[in-house]
Amino acid sequence: MANGSGRLLELDKQKDVWADLFSEQETALDVQMQHLCVREGSFIHLIRLWHGIFLWANDIHLARLEYPVNVFDEKDFLLVNLCHTGRCEVELAKGGYVYMAPGILNVTACPPQSCYSYPGGQYGGIEIGFELGLLRERMPDALAAYGIGLPLLRSYAAKGNLLAKMTAAGMAEGKELFRLLCGDGHSVQELRFASLSLLYHLLHGDAEVVDCEVLVSKGQRRIVTEAERMLCGDLGRRYTVEELAGHFGISASALKKYFMAVYGRPVSRYMKEKRMEQAKRLLAASSESVGDIALACGYEHQGKFGMAFKAYAKVSPLEYRRLYWKGGAE
Repeated sequence: MANGSGRLLELDKQKDVWADLFSEQETALDVQMQHLCVREGSFIHLIRLWHGIFLWANDIHLARLEYPVNVFDEKDFLLVNLCHTGRCEVELAKGGYVYMAPGILNVTACPPQSCYSYPGGQYGGIEIGFELGLLRERMPDALAAYGIGLPLLRSYAAKGNLLAKMTAAGMAEGKELFRLLCGDGHSVQELRFASLSLLYHLLHGDAEVVDCEVLVSKGQRRIVTEAERMLCGDLGRRYTVEELAGHFGISASALKKYFMAVYGRPVSRYMKEKRMEQAKRLLAASSESVGDIALACGYEHQGKFGMAFKAYAKVSPLEYRRLYWKGGAE
């Protein structure tokens, strides 16, 4: 990543960045992009657009993301979260969970107190945070021109958790803003304009509200996340849905339903993707034979593994190794 107008900060400096960003004092962060590497391969790109309004892009490849500081503690916040890729868990104040998928918008006054959860271990999206206490004292004039005032923001905050499906136009605006945030050389004025355009789409009818009923209870979530750990703990072993359901004392149909709600894919498809991704890593970074890799990924027959891999990666296992071989370095 280039370091033009932004900075890629070491982990030990990120706590101060978050604390400064969400403080009540205006700092240099108002005009400087920050690129935070929260863990290898996972980034948050953030900036304070105006006093009390914060913008960041999540490019996450983790199942769980804990913030360096409790940025939302005792703050009067409204968060607007637009999902581009992957899935994000939303815990409802009344108990239970719903899950954001690509194209879904979440507007909430109940931000997470410690972490976000991303079923499947991957998430990309835009978040805009409004510190309503600060905005009560001074609302940026630019927002008024787009019909965005404190009463409108307060009306959304009163709804608690709202889920909506974005139109193609709104998604295009969000993806463009994500691209700008993840790059360098873009001025705060460009980011402000792109953010205002996106907010206009989000808050003025370009999103269709969807049912925010509890899809998964805490008990159901516990079962399905434990089942996923069992399934992925050893990809060389294959469980049937019936075996797993019996282990948890529920029906196979119930387990399938819970799994689909949390991970967004049937068990069979989810596990095939996990096996193929492991196969790609092993082919590129280990000297194991294709037959041994097939066994490690749950395929007893190398031929069946080869056909499945080619259908997934569009090249054979040996061709993939030739293209992406890293010399056996883990």
